[in-house]
Amino acid sequence: MNRNFRIILATAIYILGLVVSVYVGGWVLLLKPVKEMIAAYTLGTLTLPQLVISVAKCISSMTVAGLIWCMGYMASNHIFDSRDE
Repeated sequence: MNRNFRIILATAIYILGLVVSVYVGGWVLLLKPVKEMIAAYTLGTLTLPQLVISVAKCISSMTVAGLIWCMGYMASNHIFDSRDE
């Protein structure tokens, strides 16, 4: 593969991993459960299982985001490693 193509592909994979980690860790596992808990509390329909699941999602959100980012970083390094030159 051409060196420039590998650099572009590795950068695109790294950015994709970063964006997906922010979406999954930030929105799906952190902000969305908090928003749903606030809405359920306001409506008076908040249950204990919903609260426990939401707290577990919030606690694990940064770990999952870090894992997804790390997988994107490792994939981009696998495609282009500067030691190969």
